[in-house]
Amino acid sequence: MKFPVKALALAIASISCVSTAFAEDAPTPNKVQRVEVTGSSIKRVQKEGAALVETVNRKALEKIAATTVQEVVKNVASLDFDDSYEQKSNYPSVSGSAFISMRGLSSGDTLILLDGRRLPKHAMGGGESFDINALPMSGIERVDILKDGGSAIYGADAVAGVVNFITKKNYQGGEIRSSFGQSSRGDGTEKTAGVTGGYGDLDEQGFNVFGSFDVLKRDPIYTKDREISNTADFSRFGGTDSRSSYSPYGNVRIKGKWQQVAPGCPTDLIRSNGQCAYDPYQDVLSLSTGADRKNLMLLGRVKLNETTQAYAQYLYTESKDRFEAHPAPGGMPYYKNGQMIDKNGAVTTDKAQQVFFNGRFMQPGRRVSEKENTLSNVVLGVDGQIIDFDWSIAGGYGVSRNNNSDSGVHKGKFFDALAKQQIDPTSMNNNQAIVDSLKIQSQREAKLEQAYFDAKISGETGLKLAGGAVVFAVGTSFTHEKLSDIPDQLQQNDQVYGSIKQVVTEGSRSGKALFGEVIAPVLKSLELQAALRYDSYQGGNAKFSPRLAARFQPISNLMVRASYSESFRMPTLQDLYQGPSQGAHTFADTECDYIPNLNAADLADCKKNGINGQRTTSSNPELKPEKGQSLNLGVVGEVGPFSGSLDWWMIKKDDVISDQTYLEALQAGQIAPSAEYGWMMTQKKKNRNKQENAGIDTDMKLRFPTSLATFTFSNNNTYYLQLKKSNDTGSMEEWVDTYGSPQWRNTFRFDVEQGGWTGGVGVRTTASFQDVNASPDDKDNYNPEARRVASHSEVDLTLAYTGIKNLRIDAAVKNVFDRMPEFSGVAAGTYSAPGFAPLYTARGSFYQLGVKYSF
Repeated sequence: MKFPVKALALAIASISCVSTAFAEDAPTPNKVQRVEVTGSSIKRVQKEGAALVETVNRKALEKIAATTVQEVVKNVASLDFDDSYEQKSNYPSVSGSAFISMRGLSSGDTLILLDGRRLPKHAMGGGESFDINALPMSGIERVDILKDGGSAIYGADAVAGVVNFITKKNYQGGEIRSSFGQSSRGDGTEKTAGVTGGYGDLDEQGFNVFGSFDVLKRDPIYTKDREISNTADFSRFGGTDSRSSYSPYGNVRIKGKWQQVAPGCPTDLIRSNGQCAYDPYQDVLSLSTGADRKNLMLLGRVKLNETTQAYAQYLYTESKDRFEAHPAPGGMPYYKNGQMIDKNGAVTTDKAQQVFFNGRFMQPGRRVSEKENTLSNVVLGVDGQIIDFDWSIAGGYGVSRNNNSDSGVHKGKFFDALAKQQIDPTSMNNNQAIVDSLKIQSQREAKLEQAYFDAKISGETGLKLAGGAVVFAVGTSFTHEKLSDIPDQLQQNDQVYGSIKQVVTEGSRSGKALFGEVIAPVLKSLELQAALRYDSYQGGNAKFSPRLAARFQPISNLMVRASYSESFRMPTLQDLYQGPSQGAHTFADTECDYIPNLNAADLADCKKNGINGQRTTSSNPELKPEKGQSLNLGVVGEVGPFSGSLDWWMIKKDDVISDQTYLEALQAGQIAPSAEYGWMMTQKKKNRNKQENAGIDTDMKLRFPTSLATFTFSNNNTYYLQLKKSNDTGSMEEWVDTYGSPQWRNTFRFDVEQGGWTGGVGVRTTASFQDVNASPDDKDNYNPEARRVASHSEVDLTLAYTGIKNLRIDAAVKNVFDRMPEFSGVAAGTYSAPGFAPLYTARGSFYQLGVKYSF
């Protein structure tokens, strides 16, 4: 495994930088107490260890006036931010959700924890990632971000790192809070309210109970209400006209030329090629989805004796979303004067020769999707000390449920009514009773269940080194997860017009693990850490995950740290057990060479005109885990009022799971004749790709306490040196500085504290990038002359007043200068974002006021 020596040397030489931009001010404890630190299974007094951990504490959360966990993610440069699912309402499974990713990898490579333990992942997303919208802001005390891989400590899915949300502990008192926010355009209104309470002192009374309840309601913002997205014709920005050809007036190709099926298309919608365009962005599509969420968290801890405590944690969240979409587009058989017409405009009696037109049946009205997501998770545990050893035993059970109810039109009945000439799909004056008889309400229900048990013990080994006692931790865990994602028969049978066929996913698996960790203080200035975890999953998948780390502190204000770890990620249950999904495919060009038994004439015709068929994409129960390796090297320094850190990192992944390409499936002989479709090609998921990512993180903080006020400057930055992925031939291609992959992200803050006042300025900046969705190494598709999407910055102002006893007032103006995203031609040509990359939002300036009363 080769790593760039020059980059390592540069990282070692550059001793400039930060304790994290959101670093927690260390309190002066009254007594020495060991605490559990993210990135280690061993409780310890010293918090700053060999692991690269960034902390966002409660004070930092208040400074940025975050009302959701997603807002926190936006303000941490090392976390990749993609707002796709909170922007668009046409993702059938995950609209309204939010996921965290790191290091340029997928969200499935980042493990999300609550107090060090796993949470059930989003069921309708195939069990790949946890939806962070399910977490309540009021119960979170801090966020720890482990950025150098964590499989040796936490098991699978921690390839890129771990984000650990830590709840409030031993909380007494209560608070009532509320906030109101609205965009400068009067939309996107957001209201929050909540109550928090805690009772009992664990040390004095022997127990503590804590509860919080949050409510958030947010109105959507529509594409029609922002200049960048008020039409899908992006030619005004130098882009393409992405308006739909599926028009209510119908577009049919006769004798090689387009014409309307019905008269009346407005002049401004007629394209130069004769098609009548339809603009989906000028009505109901959302640019920022609405939200209706409720979060409940309950925590309890009780002393059983002086050395033993029992605890329970319960999390429940519920979100309801309503999305509206245009009437469904699709192909429709063309009739003229009640007769079937072929592609030459002639009357035909052969259905195989009948031409179809691109249309949109408007009379049934808008499609409405009602989504309800719930998550419940309970943890029960006991921990304590025996002799000088810390021990803990815990078990948990969680369920993520996602239910969709979608209105639509029955495909079979619709085509039958067309064939019988009972309706005219280009008219709004059909018999309403017949139209109503075509309407359907389809259902899809998904559930992911997770259960686990873990136990561990840690303490001193009795072996003393020059720096102190060698400490250890050993433990075991058992997990079980079960996924069911069941569309109703209408969706399974492909009977929802304008939709795609939905498939069933049902599967489960169990796993068990043994792990151990040792920290050896070789010298007072040198600490070594070693961890090893063995995971075994159902189906014979087993993996050792080692971790080696070192911490060297030659002087009190300088520390050097390094780590190497190996990690793995299990295939999702969807990868293993999803039913086959089917779609149309036209075989052409070199694909034709692999269709069996074609004579010379048929082969030539295939290459010239193509042969229509179908393809099936299927899961693969024989998939292996994806494997990863990571290397990190960094320095942490402090000089007077300045503190900072610089860390170089690299991650390599092998056996990355993806679908076979069409050509790979054909070369493997996965094609057969089909009586219904002519030819049927089968694609399988395979362990077929590689990734190699590298970058540098810098965090800086400068704090000046003066008689006038305390001034704090902080800055954190993630700079990608490479984002490489293998292509279909196995060659590695570089993707840094291409669409959606800017080279760096930066967050700067300036805060002033004086008396009861706290004010701050935050600046979030993303680098420019080439507006092309291809690697520069792909000479056939990369366009070096493509326009660049400019760098984007947003400035936030926050102000808080705590001068009145028990009262806190927060005011914020987010995106003060009303910066809108830069247009992207790549985004304009896809459904992923309406004219701009989902790294940003088009909310614009947002005004927010919040009040909290404590008692």
